[in-house]
Amino acid sequence: MIMVGKTSNADLKSIIEQFLPSLIHKRGLTGHQLKVLSALSACRTSKLGGSALACGDCGSVHYVLHSCRNRHCPRCQGIDKELWIEDRKQELLPVKYYHVVFTVPHDLLELFRFNRKVMYNLLFEKSWETISVFAQDPKLLGAKPGAIAVLHTWDQQLGFHPHVHMIVPAGGIDKQGKWKSTKQDGNFLFDVKQLSNVFSARFVSKLRRLKREGKIKKHVPRDLIKEPWVVYAKQAFGSPESVIEYLGRYSHRVAISNHRILKGTSTHVTFSWLNRKAGYRKETITLTGVEFLERYLEHIVPPHFRRIRYLGFLSNRNKREAIEKIREQLLAAHVTRPGLSRSEVLALRFGKRSVLQCRECGGELLLLESFPKERAPPENRCA
Repeated sequence: MIMVGKTSNADLKSIIEQFLPSLIHKRGLTGHQLKVLSALSACRTSKLGGSALACGDCGSVHYVLHSCRNRHCPRCQGIDKELWIEDRKQELLPVKYYHVVFTVPHDLLELFRFNRKVMYNLLFEKSWETISVFAQDPKLLGAKPGAIAVLHTWDQQLGFHPHVHMIVPAGGIDKQGKWKSTKQDGNFLFDVKQLSNVFSARFVSKLRRLKREGKIKKHVPRDLIKEPWVVYAKQAFGSPESVIEYLGRYSHRVAISNHRILKGTSTHVTFSWLNRKAGYRKETITLTGVEFLERYLEHIVPPHFRRIRYLGFLSNRNKREAIEKIREQLLAAHVTRPGLSRSEVLALRFGKRSVLQCRECGGELLLLESFPKERAPPENRCA
């Protein structure tokens, strides 16, 4: 269906509240799934408590409700994304960056569903291993690469589609500790067909070993190598700064944002999606409320799972020293800015007054009291 505008105030929180009982009656949930959905439905309500803030200038008192801070929450991840972008800007190198995406065949989806943590880790491992093998080949680069990798599990219609986005600087550190730029002059890092062949072979080999070791539930399909393994490379970024803004779209993205939810009724949910086969045309899809939540459940990652990973010379252990050395070798000046607070990031990025500023006079707000959920401030008095 062709795209139409938003026609109701439906959002993920209200959909969970409305259809969660029916979903539980139909299929039941794991403890982790229920915990996530409960957190999202309680976000910025009295269920999570709140705080009273007083203005140091005019003395007026303001109340705010606490957010859930859950990584699956579309209301909370926007703020975390902006903070993450500010941190990554401090680590930019004056080089070209490439975007590579690793996907898996449809025949593996059932294995992913029943072995999420093992299979997601395998996807990360073999994606990075493939990049490393190519980068360390003397004919191609001959150096240790670095990357930021992000796991996504959805497509535009909330279908299950595990894949890894990887942002790779155009070069690496050789055995002498020197920066070495890629030999590629074009828009793509390595040949995607060769990447696909190496990735599929290494992935399937490790998968079969895990199955033999009893670490994989369900049957491993035969002839997986013959299936289409798609690794695709997007064009190199125009500037280092554009890399972080672009990656910010992926880093803290959740399966669906509230602005895509167009309508909710007593039985159904309508949301927008981009039809890439039709030139990225915006269209709509309508599902029953329970089916919508069932699709959403597919994208709740296992507890404590690291969905964003820093690899190679960009790993948390190595990147500070590596980035300084690379900048010195490239004679790149870098002015370190003081870290921005949460409220400063919001003010800079959104052009709005900080939540820690008085709505009456703009003065600084100071914490008076935090309310536990049993006696949170009334919601109609909260910002």
